[in-house]
Amino acid sequence: MRVQIPCYTDRWMKGDRYGEVVKITKSKRQAIGSPPTVNEIAHVKLDKSGKVVRVRLDDCTEVV
Repeated sequence: MRVQIPCYTDRWMKGDRYGEVVKITKSKRQAIGSPPTVNEIAHVKLDKSGKVVRVRLDDCTEVV
């Protein structure tokens, strides 16, 4: 699946915006006094640099 990574990342601001999702993992985080939440983390291999970055899957925009 091709995605655009979120604009709050440094890579996006440097122009390395698009890539391919290579893996999706689940992250469990719990704040003090609240129930645990499960987030899906996307490992995205970027087109321009070839690096793999981890970002929240909910924050990515799917590109057709």
